[in-house]
Formats: sequence, structure tokens, C-alpha cells
Amino acid sequence: VDMFTKEDNEVLDRILKARKTCRAFSGEMPTDDEIKEVIQAGCVAPYASIDSKAIKPFRHFFVIRRDDPKMEQIDALIRKQSACDLKQRLKDEEQDAFLKENGQGVRNLWKHVAECGESAFPHPPCVIIVAEWRGARRAERQSLAHMIQNMWLKATAMNLDFQIISVVENMVDNEAFCKMLGLPTGRYGFHACVLGHAKNPDMPQHARATTEIHWL
Repeated sequence: VDMFTKEDNEVLDRILKARKTCRAFSGEMPTDDEIKEVIQAGCVAPYASIDSKAIKPFRHFFVIRRDDPKMEQIDALIRKQSACDLKQRLKDEEQDAFLKENGQGVRNLWKHVAECGESAFPHPPCVIIVAEWRGARRAERQSLAHMIQNMWLKATAMNLDFQIISVVENMVDNEAFCKMLGLPTGRYGFHACVLGHAKNPDMPQHARATTEIHWL
């Protein structure tokens, strides 16, 4: 007997197509139960089983609500890290013509964050930082991507809005950031998102990725 029906499959398609990025949030906070449901979707995401045996727990979720003093601390740390990342990127581009030719978007992002902070700050309704043990295999980025995708789709299904904070990926070796979370520096990979309700519920979706299917 099939586990899922045709109708289940159609619902999944609707959720996948409805997923979008929110750039401006209202003041409405998600409830604790809603936050827990979204996090639970991240908990069941795939991971590198070899590395998971080294430490328990190897996956962490940190919830920071609006007006928590840590929110300003996180924003300041992200700004500082982005300034460092931009400085290093400019050095790398001196040795790599491809980066220099194609890196304008990344340069602009890090420059903007360094000068103005993340677009969702200073008062996002709820930030969730996810951390995954890096291990010897260094597969944490794939696991974090699975976690964020699961959480994003779950939020969409619950009529919540979602924004990825991708610059948090670069906080791996940021001692102050890791200390704030109570984790050892350099041992965990990070990702983060904002969860809440859109200021404008009718905001358009971003253009979908350009794709081509090749049958080999």
C-alpha cells in the first residue's frame, strides 16, 4: 500500500511552489507552538551519520525573540564579520580573476551588511540560529541546508513567512558569536532564519531559478 495519496503529492507541490522569501515583517510574533513545529521540521532533516557519533547533541537550535538584548549583539557581530569577510574577499580577488569578474553581488552584500546590518534587523520578530557539529567529514553545510529547507517548507505550510540570514554561515570561527551560544569556536557550522508574518502578505515571489533538464 502506498504511504501517500495523489492528493498528498498535490499538496506538497502547492507548498513547494508557494515558498518565498520575506524581506519585511510585521510586528506579529509567531507563537511558541508555531516556533516548535518549525524547529521540529529541522530536527528531522538528514545529516552525516558518521560525524554524529562524535558528540551528543550534535544539532542545536537557538531561538531569539524581538527585543532580546542578544539581537543587537548578533547584529553587531554579523556587521563586524561581514567587514572582515569583505576585506578578505578583496584580497582573494587580486589572485583570482573569476572572483573579481563575477563577485560584485557578494561584495555588495557584505558591504551593505557591514555598513547597515542585516536587512531584517534591528527588530525581527524571531530569529532561529541552527548549529551543526562539523566533524571530520565537514558535511555540516549540506545538513544545515536540509534543515533550513525543511523549516522553510514547514513555515510555508503553516502560513508563516521566512527569511534566510545567509551571512551567519561565516560565523564559524567568530569567537564572540560562538561564546554567546555556548559552543566551542570552529567546531560548529551555522545558518539562521527569521520567522514571522509578512508586512505585505501580497509580496511577489522572486523569479525561479533558470533550469535545463538533460536526459543522458
